[in-house]
Amino acid sequence: MRLRLQTDFALRVLLFLGFVDRKATADEIARSFDVSRDHLVKVVQLLSTHGFVRTQPGRRGGMILTRDPRDVTVREVVEKVEGRHGVLDCVTSPEGCPMEPGCDLRRLLMSAEEAFYNKLESTTLADLTHGKRRQGGLYNLQIHRPAPLDQEPGAGMKRAQPREERSAEPPDKA
Repeated sequence: MRLRLQTDFALRVLLFLGFVDRKATADEIARSFDVSRDHLVKVVQLLSTHGFVRTQPGRRGGMILTRDPRDVTVREVVEKVEGRHGVLDCVTSPEGCPMEPGCDLRRLLMSAEEAFYNKLESTTLADLTHGKRRQGGLYNLQIHRPAPLDQEPGAGMKRAQPREERSAEPPDKA
């Protein structure tokens, strides 16, 4: 089973938003993943249509998750964005198969597809953004933190840090 690029981008957008736990822009997300902003905007529109994100146009605009990442399964995202087509045509339209009724291959493929979706059902966005790993994956991204006006350009770029590791207190200066 192969997912489309649109589904990959949709998952990335949602993971990014769940990880940073704030409003973000399409430009920021596209830069972080080094992907086409134009394609990403189309994906964001689709995510908005399906109710995963809320968008705000304009200079101070951006997008934000509409639901808690713990309540969104990867299966839900994949099914909404990708759709369920069946691994082969015969999975969804057995009447066109000369080996039906009783095709063992069709039953095997249906079972494999269901196992795939069941695995996705058991994983939420929160599992992928705030799991046990503290390196790699989303931690590899350079997440933009807007710099104060008195700092040099690029000074706001920080290594990604999930919300539970953020502290309200500044680090001790030695």
